[in-house]
Amino acid sequence: MRELTIYIVEDSTPVRERLIETVREIPDTRVVGQAAEVPDALEGVRSSRPHVLIVDVQLRGGSGIRLLKQLRATGAPRPELVIVVTNYPTDDYRQASHDCGADHFFDKASEFDKVRDVLMSHRHRAASLPQEPRS
Repeated sequence: MRELTIYIVEDSTPVRERLIETVREIPDTRVVGQAAEVPDALEGVRSSRPHVLIVDVQLRGGSGIRLLKQLRATGAPRPELVIVVTNYPTDDYRQASHDCGADHFFDKASEFDKVRDVLMSHRHRAASLPQEPRS
């Protein structure tokens, strides 16, 4: 069974810690990196090549949408699963997230538990796949 690796991009320390705790509750998952700003996240995601990327829409000095666009523009390998979380669940942000390749878009205030549900579901599906090197 392969380990599911996760990178978290969130500028709120309490929310980031809550996401990390959520990941720790799921067997065979590990946070391989975290960032609060777009430049750090770009480098971290490129170097760690996570299976899952969780990104906030509003970040210090940028946005999660910008991060997703920059990752795509640089040709970085796309994570298997991209989850966008926000305190601003507007239709415009939802559409922009979808256009940038996000698989899920959740309101932190009312849908935070869905992050765990999606990770558990993905973990279950990933467990049945053969382990591949992530060079």
